[in-house]
Amino acid sequence: MTQCIRITIDRDIFPESIDHANYSAHRETAQWIWAPKPHLDEPSVVFFRCVFTVADAQSLIFHVSADNRFELFLDGQRIGRGPSRGDRFHWCFETYEASLEAGDHVLAARAWYLPDQGSPMAQFLVRPGFVVLAEGPLHESLTTGHGPWRCLPTSAYTDNGAVPGECYFTGWSFILDGNQYPWNWKEGQGDWLEPVVTERATGLERSPYSGEEAASRWGLHHLIADTLPPMMEVERRVGCVRFASTTVDVNMPVVEAQHDPTLAAGLQAMLDGQAPFVVPAHTAYRAIIDLDEYYCAFPELHVSGGQGGVLDLAWAESLFEDAAPHSWVKGDRSAIWNKWFRGHNPDRFVLEGGNRMYDTLWWRDGRYLQLVVCASDEPLTIDALLLRETRYPLERESTFVADDARLALIEPIMLRALQMCSHETFMDCPYYEQLMYVGDTRLEVLTTYVTTFDTRLPKRAIQLFDWSRAVDGLTKSRYPSQVLQVIPPFSLWWVAMVHDYFMWRDADVSTSLPAINTILGAFEGYLNDAGLVDDPKGWNFCDWVPAWAGGVPPNGHGGVSCLLNLQFLYSLDRGAEMLAYNGKTHQAAHWSAVADALRPAILSAFWDEERGMLADDLGKTLYSEHCQVLAILCDLIEGKQKERLINGLLHAPDLARCTIYFSHYLFEACAKIDSMDALWDRLGTWFELHELGFKTTREMPEPSRSDCHAWGAYPLYHYYATMAGIRPAAPGFSAVNVEPHFGPLAHIQGTLPHPSGEFITFDLNANADASDQRISLPRGVTGSLLWQGKHIDL
Repeated sequence: MTQCIRITIDRDIFPESIDHANYSAHRETAQWIWAPKPHLDEPSVVFFRCVFTVADAQSLIFHVSADNRFELFLDGQRIGRGPSRGDRFHWCFETYEASLEAGDHVLAARAWYLPDQGSPMAQFLVRPGFVVLAEGPLHESLTTGHGPWRCLPTSAYTDNGAVPGECYFTGWSFILDGNQYPWNWKEGQGDWLEPVVTERATGLERSPYSGEEAASRWGLHHLIADTLPPMMEVERRVGCVRFASTTVDVNMPVVEAQHDPTLAAGLQAMLDGQAPFVVPAHTAYRAIIDLDEYYCAFPELHVSGGQGGVLDLAWAESLFEDAAPHSWVKGDRSAIWNKWFRGHNPDRFVLEGGNRMYDTLWWRDGRYLQLVVCASDEPLTIDALLLRETRYPLERESTFVADDARLALIEPIMLRALQMCSHETFMDCPYYEQLMYVGDTRLEVLTTYVTTFDTRLPKRAIQLFDWSRAVDGLTKSRYPSQVLQVIPPFSLWWVAMVHDYFMWRDADVSTSLPAINTILGAFEGYLNDAGLVDDPKGWNFCDWVPAWAGGVPPNGHGGVSCLLNLQFLYSLDRGAEMLAYNGKTHQAAHWSAVADALRPAILSAFWDEERGMLADDLGKTLYSEHCQVLAILCDLIEGKQKERLINGLLHAPDLARCTIYFSHYLFEACAKIDSMDALWDRLGTWFELHELGFKTTREMPEPSRSDCHAWGAYPLYHYYATMAGIRPAAPGFSAVNVEPHFGPLAHIQGTLPHPSGEFITFDLNANADASDQRISLPRGVTGSLLWQGKHIDL
């Protein structure tokens, strides 16, 4: 029996150097191939197939990639999907190891290239192509450009569009015409063609050529090994039919009076795998299925008969209380009556009449499915509706128990949000954008550190943003992304993200130090004669404060913003620390000097002695929690001034308040000043999630566009870092500080993953003596417990 698994490698499979004088010396490597006459501006789905023979049982290692994507099969069984997202100069290939019996075998793929908005915005594209490089004796038989590969293009897929302004970030929905689909392609049936070579497969070498010359000789994609594990893919039979009706107008609300319980029972039996569901000829039904959980999944519809019938399958996070576009009022997420189903256009399946399985090229997501089925001249049978759940294989390895049931109630909501926003990259949200933003990702990464030992996805995030930097030194605000965007303060959060890794996981951040220098240098270039950051060029988003246009703080565009200056100071301190620790003493000294000069400049410009707070603007007319919070985190002021600032933060009625995103920094400040009342008060935004029917954390307070936004999962981080008070005291978590902030809690216990591979365990009681606290550290790790004002060595 053939067995095949995904493996990861840490070596370059391509020649280490290019012999520019002897191109033929490198023709033994793989070639990218595609169907004849590939067009860069046209979508295409192409099947590939190669039959090869092995004389004796043997092991095979081979590497695969495609632009945009591939789905891979060995001897008829799906073995993988890919490649993981990168950019042109870091295009991932995946590696497989197969155990083959003697005889004939077939390696095959379904690959697709979707230009521009056809593919998700987070998917880079260069030119259509598919490539396989086999190692060992089967190199000539299986490597594209050498082996007997054949291709079969299909016109079965056409664009069903996206909803402009709401979901276009995630790419097209599709119409799949079963009458055009080559159902027996895995068996080799169809008019197979000789593929054309589109470029040479290369690694990270830089070509001296450009355009078609570069493509034919040295390649437009520079391939690197994928360091991530395969995405999880698990079959789920889930869902409750909440509404079923013969009224199929999807532009009307879901009305309870139109619900047919008998029809719903028949559909439910199909979902549960108990009986197929038959739709008579010339009959149409509409159903709303509640998955009772948020899923990212490849849907599979197993259908027989019904030639000419049509099935539409659409997804939604929640139903809406009105039909107006861009209105985000949803109310109770578990309620459906008299609400509208809005969102992505459906995937449409036109039935061919056989016993078939219809699926999508890319995964879909949400909590609710809308199935509309219209039978034509023949009855059709829905045999099954399955979901193949997919995401990064992030599972909870830590534990946390406290004596407030509300914490346990929202814990799975936060964890599910983090999981649904973790794929080949972290994501702001799976439903609307699927883009990895620096600001969101920093909070997701911190939450990941307290959830699991696995650091591969955080390391990949740091790396991708580093690759995104342009000549101005700044990272892109989101990456990968076909549409490039710059949010200057997000580059500063990237420096903080690297520092989080430096402290929580590994002190060696040497590969990130050049980027840290260039980012800090870019902001140094924005210093004006007063020594303040003045109008960084880009979208200076900081938080979705309702009074801030576009999330930009006062004077954030075209002026001098206190918040942007404080954020620069925040990153200067962290950058200097990492540079000094890694031996870059001169660079560290420079940035420390810049920070030393910036502190008094900020105080001189923004401190309002009368109010005892920092103003947002030079005119001292506007004030926010944000500036007071970062002043505390940067240790900007001490003594009586600090006391007044803290009092203003906690009690001033006219401050612009941190929304869900920036409240993480408020929580950090609460920990530093031991003000747990403010933290617990703000946690009320999370405690209401369960009552409102949420399965994941939302983007912002009501009304919220996104119901699944993992930047709201960070209270899980504060369970450990603030309530239990466990934080790194030295780089690489080589030492530990434990400073519990119980607030209303009396008892906290749990386990926290440590980079040593062991857990920190804790059992803390607010009303007990220090000697009664139980803390266990990994071997070789030192620590200190701060208890009632005293430091106790652990």
